[in-house]
Amino acid sequence: REVGSIVKPILEDNVKLLMSNITSESCLKVADLGCSSGPNSLLFVSTMNHGRFFIHATPGNFYGKLFPDDYIHFFHSSYSLHWLSQAPTSTNIAEPLNKGNVYIKSANPASVYEAYLKQFEKDFKLFLKSRSEELRSGGSMLLTFIGRETHKIGNPAEVIGMVLNDMVQEVLLDEKKLDCFDLPIYGPTAEEVRQVIEAEGSFTIQALRTFKIGWDANLHEDVGDSNLDSKMKGEFIVKSIRAVFEPVLSVEFGQDNMDELFTRYAKQVVQLIEFETLEYTNVVV
Repeated sequence: REVGSIVKPILEDNVKLLMSNITSESCLKVADLGCSSGPNSLLFVSTMNHGRFFIHATPGNFYGKLFPDDYIHFFHSSYSLHWLSQAPTSTNIAEPLNKGNVYIKSANPASVYEAYLKQFEKDFKLFLKSRSEELRSGGSMLLTFIGRETHKIGNPAEVIGMVLNDMVQEVLLDEKKLDCFDLPIYGPTAEEVRQVIEAEGSFTIQALRTFKIGWDANLHEDVGDSNLDSKMKGEFIVKSIRAVFEPVLSVEFGQDNMDELFTRYAKQVVQLIEFETLEYTNVVV
């Protein structure tokens, strides 16, 4: 929700520019390419001034065509494009790409980072190509990514890797499963986003910005800051992280291990909060 409130002024400026370009249109076609669940599913739509409108759910994968050519006026995507079409693969069949981890860490060899970046570039270029074919002349697009800025812990997936490693060391999980599993996500830097857009060539960048929010950002809407402690923040964070990652992790590591995994995750987050501010870096373009 906090991301939506921060991006809203950018969205409004984008829509105003769009409307000045398509004054002759009688029907505005908007596509929200999101992957939210619960109340957030309707967050983008709820910001509109509702007149008469029709809603249609379109099945499919946004790393490819979803709509007819020259059809959509405005595309919106928030917190979706950090999900890759697949996890990156190793060029060495005999060796796991990211042994002992499920995401990028600062201590990883360059080959791990390069594999993730290569997969992101491939997917994002296909996304841009598909949207450019579906977009009407004068149309536009607004994208918000979970990105990264530094080697500081910035993605909850890094903490998942820490917890899984601990469980492997205690023989609660199979080490081979951990070695062979990588999460299909990638948080790009703003410059990486810029480079892919310019290389693909279908779109002109009007604005490219970054901002940060805490992992516990939405908790502050319900509880005054003076009443928050590290344990409360950790419990809040783990609920949202579990909702996102449990469906993926349970397939690989078993549903029976999920309670233990996320109990440990909450404890790990509480410890981290004591030493650093846990924040998402967001990229808006």
